[in-house]
Amino acid sequence: MIRQLPTSSLARLHWSGRDLLYRSGTRDPFVLYQVLLRSGKKAEYYLPRTVRPKIILDIGSNIGASIVYFHRRFPDAKIFGFEPHPDTFRILKENVGGLRGVAVFNYGLGATDQRIAVRADNVRFGGFTTHGSFRDRGRPATIVECEVRRLDHVLGETGIAKVDLIKIDCEGAEADVFSTLPDEILNHCQWIVGEFHDHTGFEVLARLAPHFHLDLKKKMFRRQFRFHACNISKMLELSRSDLDALQH
Repeated sequence: MIRQLPTSSLARLHWSGRDLLYRSGTRDPFVLYQVLLRSGKKAEYYLPRTVRPKIILDIGSNIGASIVYFHRRFPDAKIFGFEPHPDTFRILKENVGGLRGVAVFNYGLGATDQRIAVRADNVRFGGFTTHGSFRDRGRPATIVECEVRRLDHVLGETGIAKVDLIKIDCEGAEADVFSTLPDEILNHCQWIVGEFHDHTGFEVLARLAPHFHLDLKKKMFRRQFRFHACNISKMLELSRSDLDALQH
């Protein structure tokens, strides 16, 4: 059930016993629908039953819909979420607060440790990007300062030596993130799911290809596309219906 809060710019979605905050008039309702309200194999981050991750990286956590979904699917997993936008992070913390095994961090991941000024789209709130100019593009926009950190540094500091599932959707910085992911962790990951936003995604897929089976959903002339990457070692565990469901 979705209801607008009369005294706030935020609304709430009641889902699976939790109240989740979101910003009406932005892409937040669409994200909630795609991730949480589409059921079963139609859900945005549906994964086959044979995927049983113990450690999950949620890179580009936004308001936390994907973390809530993964926690429901894999209640015993440890989930690490990363979201650089300060306003979005405040909502993320509210939405995942109290979930066992979940830790979220208010920084993005990239090729170098740095603080950057980024254009944050006030209308969409899915338009966080470290790429391109700060030109208005006809929509209200503000500039915010965010922290970006190397993934290998973060893994070392948190003591993460193995990752089973990676979800990534960080508005064009995906190649930068993968550039600092050690081979020994990447090559033993069970599953990767997410979205690429430009041609650099194909460079990442080329790196994945020796160790993963790849499934893409891309339309001609569109830069962004969704993908699944299944570790070759997991392939024989998948059913025909699982394979058919991945990109539908």
